[in-house]
Amino acid sequence: MALEINPGFIPPDQTAIEVVERKGLGHPDTLVDGIAEASELEYAKYCREKFGFIPHHNLDKASLLGGLCLQNFGGGKFQAPLDMIFMGRASTSFGGEVIPVEEIQNMAAKTYLARVMPHLDTSDSEVYNSRSFTSTHSTRPHWFAPRSVEDLPEYTGAFPAANDTATMISYWPLTDTEKLTLDLEGYFYQNNEVGLPEPRFNFIGQDIKVMSVRRGDLITATLAIPQVTTETPDANTYFERERYIEQQLQEYASNLIEERNDVKVVVNTQTKGPNPRPYLVTGGSCTDFGEEGAVGRGNKTHGIISSFRPNTMEAPHGKNPTYFVGKLLGYQADLIARRVYENLGTRCQVVLQANLGDNLFDPSRIIVSTEDDVPDTNVNAIVADCLGLGRETTDRIIDEAHFLPRTNAWRADDGKNR
Repeated sequence: MALEINPGFIPPDQTAIEVVERKGLGHPDTLVDGIAEASELEYAKYCREKFGFIPHHNLDKASLLGGLCLQNFGGGKFQAPLDMIFMGRASTSFGGEVIPVEEIQNMAAKTYLARVMPHLDTSDSEVYNSRSFTSTHSTRPHWFAPRSVEDLPEYTGAFPAANDTATMISYWPLTDTEKLTLDLEGYFYQNNEVGLPEPRFNFIGQDIKVMSVRRGDLITATLAIPQVTTETPDANTYFERERYIEQQLQEYASNLIEERNDVKVVVNTQTKGPNPRPYLVTGGSCTDFGEEGAVGRGNKTHGIISSFRPNTMEAPHGKNPTYFVGKLLGYQADLIARRVYENLGTRCQVVLQANLGDNLFDPSRIIVSTEDDVPDTNVNAIVADCLGLGRETTDRIIDEAHFLPRTNAWRADDGKNR
């Protein structure tokens, strides 16, 4: 194990300026990340239960094309529907038995959208449609039509081999600014019985965006928060709600933030000037009026875009959880970072770099940077223990739905989510 330990890590909250962005659950890019991951999870569960193995697939290539609905107080009809486009490649059979890939994708997408965007009627073809261009193209004849487990080398070999050369990065814990960025969007959600977020307010849309900038000890959080046309009868209602929301978020943020920082919340800058332009949606997202979404264009590690953190372009959503570097090592990087902090009490950053063909759980480079000096033997033990999960990592990713988009949902017990 090529492990390098570097003390002296400087977290972003030790710098003069920090910038953190969050594309909310209803942002087009986050929507597609969620739909791609939901369809992959359902595909993996279906195959694991039916065959005992997960055949080759990668469902991470997907896009959502925006429709057209004019945004008027009281609501309006769609003139052109949203169009969910599934691409990627997937096995459509195993041992001669058919795998209903398109049916799995469509059902997963509709189920996901029903939870995240309850105002979007996916049963109406004038509002929403989907198409699958997922193929079985490969130069290897049985790669996407395995006859048995013998055609799945990731199961038959001593270890899964890395499918690509890639680097995954994680860190823990989040800074106050990073947590607050998630908290502010999370104010509008509560977790359901299985721990997944769903909207708290019927009149609030889900295409919420948060931009937090910390300069010294002041965090300024600017939010774009839409209201739903069918639940908003007129401009007076809209602006009264907007003022109330800003007031409530300011109070919420002030209660959550650590004492050393101050916070200022600003909602919908486009309504502050002499010609205010209301932010309205009908289905819940800017896909109502043409905005597109694509996998990998949105949030990065821990569901945020933390500009002063190192990052990776790897997008785990929809990737195969049996041997894709960007997914399995992404999970491992998150796990190692949390364990180092929880067990050793030092903030840290983890880099896992694998080359094509590496033993996936013994990557070429492992770099753990810690804020404090800690015994190398302790870090070694944590890394070895996490990577020692081996193929169990796949089941954890599936059963925990680790990469399904979430947020720091508001909790009814005390209004906090820490």
